[in-house]
Amino acid sequence: MPVEPPAQLEEATVPDRGLRSHGMRDLGPEEMQRFRAVERTFLDVTASAGYREVRMPTIEPLHLYTSAGTLSPRALDRVYSFLDWDGWSGERVVLRPDATVAVARWYGDQTTPGAQRLSYVQPVYRFTPEGDREVWQCGVEFFGAAASTADGELLTLARNFLAGIGIAEVECELAHAGLARAAFAAAGLDVAEQLAAYDRMLEGDTSLIDELAARLPQGAAAMRLLAEVDGSTAGYIGNLRAAMPSVIPGAEGPLAELESAAKALDAAGVPYRVLSGTARNFEYYTGVTFRLHVGGQTLIAGGRYDQLSQTLGGSPAPACGWGADLLRLTGVAS
Repeated sequence: MPVEPPAQLEEATVPDRGLRSHGMRDLGPEEMQRFRAVERTFLDVTASAGYREVRMPTIEPLHLYTSAGTLSPRALDRVYSFLDWDGWSGERVVLRPDATVAVARWYGDQTTPGAQRLSYVQPVYRFTPEGDREVWQCGVEFFGAAASTADGELLTLARNFLAGIGIAEVECELAHAGLARAAFAAAGLDVAEQLAAYDRMLEGDTSLIDELAARLPQGAAAMRLLAEVDGSTAGYIGNLRAAMPSVIPGAEGPLAELESAAKALDAAGVPYRVLSGTARNFEYYTGVTFRLHVGGQTLIAGGRYDQLSQTLGGSPAPACGWGADLLRLTGVAS
């Protein structure tokens, strides 16, 4: 039986904003010149460090982003999803909402992936009432290397890239997703409760720590210490290592990795603050997370996600990476 063609669409009413779709932007010749300049610097700096460029499809299956909670319900509410029609059947697909998940899927598809340093420049699509819905990302992913090797390299690479586009005075916010997980698990929170607690912690909900302390009275001081983490030296993290592991099982490893990353920033001359959390995508981050910013504006963000490739059905591999809004960088590059 032949498939009926779709009915003729009625002519749409042109909105007040004109003919351009809401949340999308045009790039004229001058803007493209700045875009290409930042893009060239990114590709040159990352290539010189051994990162090879990849590019993923714009359309990906929806289940890639729902696998084992790859993205939170809040993030999934913002994806552009539709049925990829194929005769009488079809698959639910999305416009790529996250580059890291797509690159991790590619890595897991390789027969003998080994260690891979990868870079990309490609857009992601996320619904938002205000601002850009098409965000041009430049980013890197490093698969197959432990935190002690890769985290410091990624932080230094981010600093070198920003310096290459004329941004020398940058600050960093540093955290560790595993530290928050260890604290929440010690208080008896299940996985779903941990996700909710992490969001409350990032939003500054002070009642959360009272609730955690009530669940784990012997760890009350450590819980308050976690919530109030705000140091600026590797020595400060050493003090945390002396206080937390005795009452929060599993805290020693995350604190050691956090201390190692802080020492890399010390060596690079980048000032930083150690916080209880920095990354919204708590679902796939497992280790150090960070944000590099200038004047309160985040320019680069990323972290470690050791379980993502395996979660997507590929080979298990330690991994970390970062991404940046390329168009935002064109506005601050000198």
